Amino acid sequence: MHKLTIVARIIVAVAALLLIATYFLPVWKIQLWAPQYPEGLVMKIWLTDISGDVKVINGLNHYIGMRTIEKEMFPEFTWLPIIIAVYIALGLAVSLFNRFRGLVIYAALLVIGAAVAMTDFYWWSYDYGHNLNPDAAIVVPGMAYQPPLLGYKVLLNFTALSIPDTGGWVITISGVLVFLALFYEIYVSRKHRFNTKNATAVILVLSSLSIFSFTACEVKPRPINFGKDYCSVCKMTLMDKRFGVEAVTNKGKVFVFDDLVCASEWIKNDKARYDNVALWLTVDFTQNGKLIEATNAHYLHSSEFKSPMGSNTACFEHQADFDKEKNLTNGEVTSWSKIMKTRQLK
Repeated sequence: MHKLTIVARIIVAVAALLLIATYFLPVWKIQLWAPQYPEGLVMKIWLTDISGDVKVINGLNHYIGMRTIEKEMFPEFTWLPIIIAVYIALGLAVSLFNRFRGLVIYAALLVIGAAVAMTDFYWWSYDYGHNLNPDAAIVVPGMAYQPPLLGYKVLLNFTALSIPDTGGWVITISGVLVFLALFYEIYVSRKHRFNTKNATAVILVLSSLSIFSFTACEVKPRPINFGKDYCSVCKMTLMDKRFGVEAVTNKGKVFVFDDLVCASEWIKNDKARYDNVALWLTVDFTQNGKLIEATNAHYLHSSEFKSPMGSNTACFEHQADFDKEKNLTNGEVTSWSKIMKTRQLK
């Protein structure tokens, strides 16, 4: 059986011992900024607790019907320290028992653990942001306040940022070290006629990594959920299935707008956003919410369309539908490029 090199054994042992630091460092943080809080508010998540401006955040959240954030609402605080201890023990065991297959399994468990942790965090934030008190002082129909899983998100007049804190980066570095050890072992073993069984195991681990990464960052359209999705700019719920715009960024993040006017405002607020959009889609006026590629659509402007925010511009996938509406409304023919230029989107 393929044994590990001393270099790989040391790297894995160091990676495992690094995880001890997570017991003393915050793992994740969520920051909030608003005009009335220019210095920002922060909530830090530890393995067993939460800290930071939690009382202030709870006070603000109370007005929009969100539950009070308390340590007791997180059962994860009970088992997270145990899970980390298990990973430390497994890493040291891999180093001690000195087997390549053990390293492959350990690397796979790290990937699975990361996926489970992020999934758990997503579902907590979804539940927290969607299950609101209907008797709250401020109720915006159709509005949800789910914090971002990773990165920025605008929620009413607040901008939220969700990223790993120091402990989270320690976990990341630990995982990177384990995979460096794995790749080093592959390199060394290839020099000594790579074992076919081990190669299969490594391919499985790398495949799982690829699938996880692809799923997390896949760039693809998402159907607009009319009646539930809200505009990323005006915060109004998208209701009219004849209008809507969707932007999918290079990282796969989706923004929806109820009208071309709001898409325009979104870009005007930060013109760098236009270059970061991989896909622009618009709703076909005649196909009940169907998204089509924006750059190839046919556009018609008419005051008779009465779009949600006043662009009064409809788009069509098929030439026949476009011609029919043009004859009915005597609308002005336009195009995506013209709209972009007129509205100074770029």
